[in-house]
Order: sequence, then C-alpha cells, then structure tokens
Amino acid sequence: MKAEQFVKNVLALDPDIRFTGVMEKSGHLHASIRRSDTEEHLKGRNTEISLAQSAYIVDLRKMFTQELGNLRSIAYGYDKVKLISIPVKEHVLVFSTETSANSDHLVEKVQKYVRSVEGELSLYPPSNIVNEEKKEALRNLYTSGISEELIAEQLDLDVNTVKMLIAEIK
Repeated sequence: MKAEQFVKNVLALDPDIRFTGVMEKSGHLHASIRRSDTEEHLKGRNTEISLAQSAYIVDLRKMFTQELGNLRSIAYGYDKVKLISIPVKEHVLVFSTETSANSDHLVEKVQKYVRSVEGELSLYPPSNIVNEEKKEALRNLYTSGISEELIAEQLDLDVNTVKMLIAEIK
C-alpha cells in the first residue's frame, strides 16, 4: 500500500481525526490529507516547522528505547487541536484530532490499523514527488562521490529515499 492510500485509510478510522500525513525523519511530508470540513489552523511555513519539529522529536525520543522500550506515540494538546506522532517503519505518521477526542483511544486504534497493514506498506515517496532540480542535485552529489547520508542531509531527504533515487538513476 502506498503512502497516499495509507493516510486516507487512517483519516477514515475516526471522524475526530482532522488531518493525517506521512513524513520522513527529515520532516519532509510526502503524503497527507485533511478532512474537508475542518479549518486549517497552521498555514505556510508554520506547517513545515511544526512537522519538522515533530519528526525531530520522534527521532530524538528513540534514544531512550533501551531504558523505556519502543516509542509508541507523542501527543501535544493545544486549545484548538491535538497533534499526535507515531513512528511507522522509518517514517513518522502525524495526525491531528479534535480537542474532545480521546487521544489514547485513537492512538490505539491507529496503531492497531498500522500493525494490520505494516507488511504491505510502502511509505517511500515516488520519485516524481522529488522535483527535477533536487534530482539533478542528487545526481551531481552522487557522481561526485558524496555519501548517501550526506546527500540525504544536504537535500533534506530520508537516506532510504536517497538510496531509492540513486537506484533509479544508475
């Protein structure tokens, strides 16, 4: 299942879910959907900043796995919405809910769904989501002998996405 279908399915799990997205650890959102009858509270650059911070925090909190166990979710409660992040494979599933939603119940519902489809998930973005300018930069960096990790960091992409794109240009 591709990321686009996955986020649609997560949105359909509960009417209290307002927005769902899948992003790479870098914070690059590559599939998302918002319920049409909901107000968009964050716009423009603020959305990007919020998503990048969420991805960073999920990645940062994973350092405590040894002591605390696997990270299940991170939730933020605001006056207007709740924001929840769940690690899924090498990605982060983010979703927002109505403030009245039972966060624990929704996290459990979403995690149950994720477990049921995890084997068939392909969350890496298709190469057509990366613009030609970025592909050309990737090609140039790769042919210059730059490591995949540094290319990923330079282009704000997940290293696995970089590997997939390199395989396509070879």
